[in-house]
Amino acid sequence: MIKNKIIAAVLIIFISGGAVFSQEKNEKLNIVVTDMWLALLASFIGGSEVSVIPIKIWNSNGDLITSERGKILRELAEDSKIIALDEKEAKSIKGLEKFNVRCLYSEFPVDPSLLIDPSVIPFVAQKILTVLSEWDSSNYPYYQRRLAEFQARLSGAALVGQVLKDVTVCDMSGSCGILLQAAGCKIERPDKEISERWRKANFSGLREYLDEMKSKNIITVFDDDIPNFLRKYLSERSDTFHWGRPAEGVDYPTFLNEQYISLWQKTRTKNLK
Repeated sequence: MIKNKIIAAVLIIFISGGAVFSQEKNEKLNIVVTDMWLALLASFIGGSEVSVIPIKIWNSNGDLITSERGKILRELAEDSKIIALDEKEAKSIKGLEKFNVRCLYSEFPVDPSLLIDPSVIPFVAQKILTVLSEWDSSNYPYYQRRLAEFQARLSGAALVGQVLKDVTVCDMSGSCGILLQAAGCKIERPDKEISERWRKANFSGLREYLDEMKSKNIITVFDDDIPNFLRKYLSERSDTFHWGRPAEGVDYPTFLNEQYISLWQKTRTKNLK
């Protein structure tokens, strides 16, 4: 009952979509970002005043690939406004060195996979606010309000995640384990020996382990940050949950909210077949 009340209360925030801030302006600020996670943040903070183009995008399998086979990068003007997470990421993209790239960090202080963590991503969003405001100072109040809205909705999504508190799940993901922990899930994982085998496409012991989880009505969670062969195998089982990527046009707080609710609904399924 308490969990249902939490869901109902917080969903109001997402149904309303938050406050809408608009200003009249002849043209948008056009920026380029290195990957989709930065695109999600820049698009939200920039709102109606910014147009965002990512150099790397997710394909249908959830893998990060160069957009249009590098066409975007080849056609960029020399004075293009480009944002990268840090200097290492900027150097990893061939051809980017000839542009004036703004790196949010000289070195991102944690593993980049933790960018999705609700406790980390607001700091990155703040950095993006700073850069956008330097490039478009007249719209600083607007970007600031958008950042406040992002933080409020992200907090709402994290609150929704508490419906999973003390729910046991099996974590076979590459990076979303931090989100399961943030929701208060009890985490099961295969032992080191089994994990090392499946990384070599050897399922010996893994099937038995997953069947054991299934017999206990424990859902196995996986994401796109694992090998393709394992992703395919897990997606064919009925006792698994795919933690995907945000679809085009879906902001991160909304995506996180939907994933938590969907996983919670999946965990309530009894007698998995």
